Amino acid sequence: MSNDQIEQDVESPDEEHLPPTNENISAQNDEELSPPDSSNKSHNRYSDGEELTMVQVRFPGNAKAFPFNIADRNFKYGQKVVAMSDRGMAVGYINSFPYKVQFQKSMLPIRNLTQSATDEDYKLEFENLKRAREAEETCQELIDQLKLEMTLTHVEFTQFGKKAVFYFNAPARVDFRDLVKQLVAKLKMRIELRQISVRERAAAIGGIAACGLQTCCSSFLNNHGSVGIKMAKNQSVALIPSKLNGICGQIKCCIRYEDQVYCQKRKSLPKEGQMVKTKCGDAGKVIGLHIIKEQFDLLTDQGVKRRYHKIQYNRDERLPAEWKFPDRFDHIIDETKLRTIE
Repeated sequence: MSNDQIEQDVESPDEEHLPPTNENISAQNDEELSPPDSSNKSHNRYSDGEELTMVQVRFPGNAKAFPFNIADRNFKYGQKVVAMSDRGMAVGYINSFPYKVQFQKSMLPIRNLTQSATDEDYKLEFENLKRAREAEETCQELIDQLKLEMTLTHVEFTQFGKKAVFYFNAPARVDFRDLVKQLVAKLKMRIELRQISVRERAAAIGGIAACGLQTCCSSFLNNHGSVGIKMAKNQSVALIPSKLNGICGQIKCCIRYEDQVYCQKRKSLPKEGQMVKTKCGDAGKVIGLHIIKEQFDLLTDQGVKRRYHKIQYNRDERLPAEWKFPDRFDHIIDETKLRTIE
């Protein structure tokens, strides 16, 4: 099943709800997610190359952050603000320090950030969180009654409590027309059901990763992308679930965005198992790589394990034809912890 999200927007309990198709999903997404057409207005305000001061704003329940222009206004990292999200005005928080960018037409339309969250906004947000928990319990009861094969992940109240968005996981498309009708009848408000992937769920809810920090997907990553086993092997990650998978049960996102660094650093190191001769004259077999530190371990033909910096590796150096690596050693001396030869 594709990870593309499926969206249904319900205006009233009398509206006919048909199973979603690719055509109506695309049309709804364009209508729901596209900001107002203000490109001409924005272009008149900014000139090409003009320097703008931007911050990233993240909204609860949203898997990505959005850029906002703050001009000369004083906003701080972590500050709660009221801004236009992809689903209307909402309370969010700034999750980046201010940064400078050069204006380009491709950035249009540009959203401006002008309003800090007030005590009244905090109170309304708290009330909406309470209502969201109650709505989640109601929805779960209806799912159980209707015996639908879907897992409710979380509920978000948008547009300052005028609309409820129910997020769920499911192995396939779900006919939730009866569920929608009953939710509208019970809650008396606009209802939207949105199918998301397990990665999107983790990004929306957030959590603490194995590294002890907030999950990348819920803090700064805007695009999860695809992560493969090949990337994990390239970084010498143990191919066991406890080391490989994140809290969502999928391969960790960090493996993907760190892969470019590992690929670049690997180019300056020999391959594991390769026979090499270092610049200091030692010859032997590469038995380990320390990619981030740009170091490699070598078992010399004298039975000594030493650690070398990448500058000791000469890819053009060729071992003599008569040289042969011993099949076995009576005793191996480990000097890797003593020093790194540079």
